[in-house]
Amino acid sequence: MAAVRTGQVLLMLAGLIAWAVQFSLIYGATSTLCGREWADATLLGLGIVPASILTVTLAALAVTAAAFAWSLKGYRSAETRPVSAADRFMVQSAALVNGFSLIVILWQGIPAFILPACA
Repeated sequence: MAAVRTGQVLLMLAGLIAWAVQFSLIYGATSTLCGREWADATLLGLGIVPASILTVTLAALAVTAAAFAWSLKGYRSAETRPVSAADRFMVQSAALVNGFSLIVILWQGIPAFILPACA
């Protein structure tokens, strides 16, 4: 039972973990690239700072979307079979937190294409 609960907690926190990693990598890469004055470099025709932010954001979105899809699958199966109140709470929370994390990850990545890189 402990392994099942651990899996449920990890599924519920997957989007928040992906967002935290994205947040750290975005600001870490931006400060490093701007501090070393590499912000004018390009990668495939895109500035290196926006390219790194785009890459990290897409990876975080992919992980969170997979967790969201998996949590929705668990939510739908919990609706069709009897489950405990704790399990119902976990699947509902996982769907809500991962859905919210998708929005937050987008919200974190979009300004990279609106604002100047090292302003």
